[in-house]
Amino acid sequence: MVILKRYKKLLTILAVLSIPVIAYSSLNWVQYSYFKNVKGLNNAFSPIAIEDNEASDLQNIIFSTSGSFKKRSGFTDINDDRYGATTGIKYVKFSDGKEQIFIISSDDKVYKMDYGSSGPDGILDDITGGLSFSIGQNNLASFAVGENTVVIEDGLNTTPPMAYHDEAVSCVTLAGSPPNATVVAYHKNQGFCAGNSAYPSTLYFTDVGNLLNWTTGLSGNIDVENNDGSIIRALVPGFDALYIFKDNSIFRLTGDDKDNFQLQRMVQGIGVMSSQAVSLIGNQFFLTKGQGEVYIYDGAVGVTKISNKIEGSLKINTAYSRYPYLSTLEYLDDYYLSVSSSSSGTNDTVFMFDTFNMAWTKFSGINSNAWTVFNDGTGKDKILFGNYHGTILKYPEGDNDNGSAIDAYYITKQFSYPELGPAKDWKTLRVYAAQEATDYNLTVITYKDFETTGTETSIDLKSTTGGSYGTAVYGTDVYGGESINISRIEVNLDADFYKIKFSNSNADQPFEVYGYQMYVEKTEGNI
Repeated sequence: MVILKRYKKLLTILAVLSIPVIAYSSLNWVQYSYFKNVKGLNNAFSPIAIEDNEASDLQNIIFSTSGSFKKRSGFTDINDDRYGATTGIKYVKFSDGKEQIFIISSDDKVYKMDYGSSGPDGILDDITGGLSFSIGQNNLASFAVGENTVVIEDGLNTTPPMAYHDEAVSCVTLAGSPPNATVVAYHKNQGFCAGNSAYPSTLYFTDVGNLLNWTTGLSGNIDVENNDGSIIRALVPGFDALYIFKDNSIFRLTGDDKDNFQLQRMVQGIGVMSSQAVSLIGNQFFLTKGQGEVYIYDGAVGVTKISNKIEGSLKINTAYSRYPYLSTLEYLDDYYLSVSSSSSGTNDTVFMFDTFNMAWTKFSGINSNAWTVFNDGTGKDKILFGNYHGTILKYPEGDNDNGSAIDAYYITKQFSYPELGPAKDWKTLRVYAAQEATDYNLTVITYKDFETTGTETSIDLKSTTGGSYGTAVYGTDVYGGESINISRIEVNLDADFYKIKFSNSNADQPFEVYGYQMYVEKTEGNI
């Protein structure tokens, strides 16, 4: 009995280490274990060639730091108003501790939302005042904060920046004769702007310490490779410098004022088309080019492409004509990229790069035209995004998308096991998932030889005593400190290639998969 227990314990250890073993001496079954499936989407290569812990396709999936994959959380709205598309949104905390959210929309209005005792109060106060402008959903706004002033540029290259001064009743045109622009920034006690319709490669700046002076003192302008066939698209402070992004180049402005400014071209051949294409995460810039490729830039001359694995989506399933209107965000050190699918005129797809696992995933349902990170009222950072219908929503929140279902799935690679020869029989699949407190289901579909239809099994994630037809549930165990549901599915597929789809398309039904094991038998007919 002691020897048998030790043998079973050894099998368990080998399974976690993903080492094939003969499961039982009387059966010619080989066990293959797959845990830590967190290397994300890889649809740029053949599903045969990708790594075992990569997905050939997925949707609305996120990865944990402990090695599991799970359905993403949902979102909920914080306002009942309806207006035009949100073209810009910014959370601001002033020096006196007051928190507010600023929104600009395609109904040509600027709104402010105050905080109550439990977070944003959900009330949109119209602070447009006497300003007049005419924008569409693609005129993405730019924000800068300094000197207790929120500077807002509506994205039109024929209008000057607007300003909201703390405690003011409404927005006004920024004083001090600023030029027309599309983007603004605040860096080292100076305001900067660029994107003037007449001088699209000129960078303008204020006097030091005075956002309201664009014409005298240490104010001025610098030409950034004028008339080179491109324009200034984005301004991002970082690494004690101001970085200037054009269509196909990156420049760095160092120094404290115009007496010691130094302008250097750092990168040639890589740039951006959208004012919202760049996010600074830690000590690296993440940026998306006008053709959809995503890069990490170290602030000097080092540029690394990180979008190779999702080229199957970027090249086929996104709209090239809408890359100039993409929007990005840094949240919890991850890079969020909102783009349009190939048949859409709005940003309806989000790609997220998980910097811990160095992995890509993608979301549907989050139609974000503009977003910001904000305090949800409890001190916790969350994402606040605006869609195309005037709704402001927070994520992550709950397990449904403002009442709608979340369709989530994870599809493995095509497994072959050539060491077993061409004749083999996939006998059994064991799935290790988080046990849920309610009757949530995890749908598992097993496929063979690239067929588009497979055999579907539903696992009850609450059950500890039984399962649906073809499924045996072996109670609960503990894996990484979590209660775990272990389900066995009798597969019996005689084929050369195998794959699995894990999914759930219902509202309020989360799932988390720790891993799975496949038991494959080498059958007659092998030489």
